[in-house]
Amino acid sequence: MGVDFDAIIIGSGHNGLACALILAKAGWKVAVLEKADIPGGASKSAEITQKGFIHDLYATNIGSFLGGPFYREFGQDMHRHGFSTVFADKPFANVFPDGTGVGVYKDEEKTNTAFKNISESDYHAWQQLKQDFDATVPQMVPLMEMELPSWQAGKQLIKMYRTLKFKRTMELGSLILQSPREFVESRFESEKIRALFVPWAFHLDFGPDVSNGAVFPYIEVISNHRNGMGFTKGGISHLIGSLIAAIKEHNGQILLGKSVDQILIKNNKAVGVRLSDGQELYAKRVVIGNITPTQLITRLLKKEQLPSQYVQKAENYRYGPGTMMIHLALDDKLQWKAGEEFSSFAYVHIGPYINDIAKTYVEATNGLLPESPMLVVGQQSVIDTSRAPEGKQTLWVQVRALPAKSKGDAANQIQPATWDSMKGQYADRVIDKLAQYAPNVKGIILDRKVLSPMDLQNDNPNLVGGDSVGGSHHLFQYYIFRPIPGYSRYNTPIDRLYLCGAATWPGGGLNGTSGYLLAKKLLRK
Repeated sequence: MGVDFDAIIIGSGHNGLACALILAKAGWKVAVLEKADIPGGASKSAEITQKGFIHDLYATNIGSFLGGPFYREFGQDMHRHGFSTVFADKPFANVFPDGTGVGVYKDEEKTNTAFKNISESDYHAWQQLKQDFDATVPQMVPLMEMELPSWQAGKQLIKMYRTLKFKRTMELGSLILQSPREFVESRFESEKIRALFVPWAFHLDFGPDVSNGAVFPYIEVISNHRNGMGFTKGGISHLIGSLIAAIKEHNGQILLGKSVDQILIKNNKAVGVRLSDGQELYAKRVVIGNITPTQLITRLLKKEQLPSQYVQKAENYRYGPGTMMIHLALDDKLQWKAGEEFSSFAYVHIGPYINDIAKTYVEATNGLLPESPMLVVGQQSVIDTSRAPEGKQTLWVQVRALPAKSKGDAANQIQPATWDSMKGQYADRVIDKLAQYAPNVKGIILDRKVLSPMDLQNDNPNLVGGDSVGGSHHLFQYYIFRPIPGYSRYNTPIDRLYLCGAATWPGGGLNGTSGYLLAKKLLRK
C-alpha cells in the first residue's frame, strides 16, 4: 500500500526546500525525499577536519538568497527557527604577485581610496559604473525573479524600455552580451582593477572570453560593495535546518536516506515515486525533481516515456568545468604579503590576472589539470567566530576550474589518473600557490580535507563532473533556454512533473528563486 501526498519533492537542496515550505504553508501535504543522510544538497556544513571547526562544504555566500523573493516573503519563518546572519563589511579582495592587493569594502570612502591608489582614471570609471548600475539594475533584477518567458516578464521588459529609453536599453543589452574581458577592458585601464571583476564570472563557468559573462561581475561587485557579504551564522546547515523546521511546522515531511529509483507515470501523468527499497509513494498533485534533466532521463524515467527530442536535448545538457574544495583547519590567521588588512576580507581571489584565468579556463576545458588555477579563499571564521575554536580559523578554498577527468597536466608533474589518486597532489599545488601570497599557511595547517570534482558528484549527483553550479550558464543554455528550450518554466513533457534547482532559471548559486517561482506557479493552478 502506498502513502499519499499532495506533492513529492525529490532532493533536499535549498530550492526544493523553499518550494516545499511554500506549498506546506498553503496547506498541501508535502514530502521531501533525500537519498543522503544529511539534507541540503550543495548547502551543507560539517566538522570535516577537526572537532570545533565548522566548514561550509560547498556553497557559502548567501547574498543572493537574502536579496531574493523567497527570503523577503518567508525570512521571518526561517529566523523563528534559528536562522541568523553575519555580514562582512570587507566583502572581497584580490592579491597579486608583487605583494600588493586591492579590496572592495562596504565603506564607500575606503573603496574609493583603494581605486584611487591604483588609478585616478579607474576611480572615475568606478563612479560612472555605479551610476549605470543604479539606473539599470533595478530594471533587470525583477526579471530574474519572474518566469521566462511570461506575460509578467514581457511587461517588465516594456517597463524597462520606457524607463531607460532606446539608447540606454541598447547599451544595457550590449553590456549583458559582453564577455568579462570586454566588460572590464572597455571601462578600466589597470590590470589590477580589471582583475577585481573577472573572478565573479568564473564563479560560474564564464571564462574571461565567454560572451554573456559580463552580467555577473556587473551585479556582484557593486552588490557586495553596497550590502557587504552575507553568511549563515554557525554554518550554512543552519539555513537548511531552519527551512526544514518551518516545513515540519506545517506538517511537511523530510525523509532522509530515501533514494528514488523511479518516477511513476500513468497516462502521461506523474503519480508518485518508487523508492530503492520498493516502497511506493503517491502524489495527488505534483512530483517535483530538484534535479538536472540528466538525472531525470538516466535515473528516474525510461527514455521511451519522453519525446525523443526532449531526450536528445537532455542528453546534450552541458555541464561546466569542475571544482575542487579544500578545507583547512588553521592554528592562526593567514598572513598575507599584501598586508594584515587582507586577513579580514571574506573572500580573497587569487587569479591573479585576466590572462591567468583565461589560461586556466582553456586548460581545464581541454581536459588538462591547470598549472595555476584560480583560487577563491574564504575566511568565514574571521567574520563568524562561532565556526572555529578561540584563536583558530577555518579556511575555505574553492579551486576553479578543473576537468572532470584528466587527460594530462599542464605542468607535466601529475600523471593522469582517477581523482582519488590525484587530488592530494593537486591540493599540494594549490597550497603552494596560496603560500606565494600568504607565506605562513603551511606552518599553521592543523588538518585538511580535500574534495575533488568527483567527490562533489558522488555526494550530489546534480554536480556532474564537479560542476558546482548544476550546468553551464553559457548563452545557449540560459535565460529562456534553461534547462531545455521550450521547457524553461519548470515544466517537463510529463503532466504534473516539474523541475527546479540550479539547472532551471535563474540558474546556479544560492538564491531559492526557482523553488519560489515554481511553488507560486503551482498555487495559481
